[in-house]
Amino acid sequence: MACRVLLHFVALLCLLGASLPEERVIKLVTLEYPPYEFQGKNGPSGIAVELVREVFKRMEQPYTIEILPWGRAIREVETGRYDGIFTIYKTPQRLKFLDYADEVLIDQSIALFTLRKNNIHFDGRLNSLAPYRIGVMHKVSYGSEIDKAISTGVFESVVTTDTGRRSFELLLAGRVEVVIINRLGAFEIIKQLGIEDLVAEVPSYSYEIPSFIAFSMAKALDKTRLEVEQTLREIKKDGTYDKILQEYLKHYNKEESIYDTSPQTGKDIEERS
Repeated sequence: MACRVLLHFVALLCLLGASLPEERVIKLVTLEYPPYEFQGKNGPSGIAVELVREVFKRMEQPYTIEILPWGRAIREVETGRYDGIFTIYKTPQRLKFLDYADEVLIDQSIALFTLRKNNIHFDGRLNSLAPYRIGVMHKVSYGSEIDKAISTGVFESVVTTDTGRRSFELLLAGRVEVVIINRLGAFEIIKQLGIEDLVAEVPSYSYEIPSFIAFSMAKALDKTRLEVEQTLREIKKDGTYDKILQEYLKHYNKEESIYDTSPQTGKDIEERS
């Protein structure tokens, strides 16, 4: 009798164990783009990384963050090898395979940079930059206005690289004359390279773009996306969001990136003239 009771008890435990859902780890990917996200000495760091950490901590949702070259990161999420990606802009093509959280993760500002010695004529219209060689990052969107100028050939010569740092190295070498890049990220690169006296922002251009966290449509993550949206709203409402931004901007420069900022693909530079 005792043996029969014990067997029933063991069977019951097995059934209960089988009915418990497995705790899924959400695999996130991003790019090397200081100060928003970069590989620090103790793992991924950056303003956007801290925001994502706070969101998933409040959700009590296990996660990982990996930093990859941007083009590869997008492909990996499209195929479903990774669950989500940040900080990513919305484009018509990406909406075909990405499910975006509606709440903005962080706003970014796009700007133009050149060498102080360059005699760049810019009248506020992008077509006035047509004669110059333009440096941009591979697979990075710069908003509808610039993306359209690139795709329709408004710029006569476009040079793409894998990192913003590499774009500035080409600028210093005279291989491009204008770099299009995120403003805050540019200031960080300029500081790291120690070229504040050599490089200047091209005036009269600023383009604000919201960036998001998005999830692969190849995965069933609607519930996670909705929780992320709600949690982002909560941390903005209770002041945590602004506190993270303010504190990180004060202290992020104390942690240097250990990421290899040389190009990450076999093809150093792609030129389209």
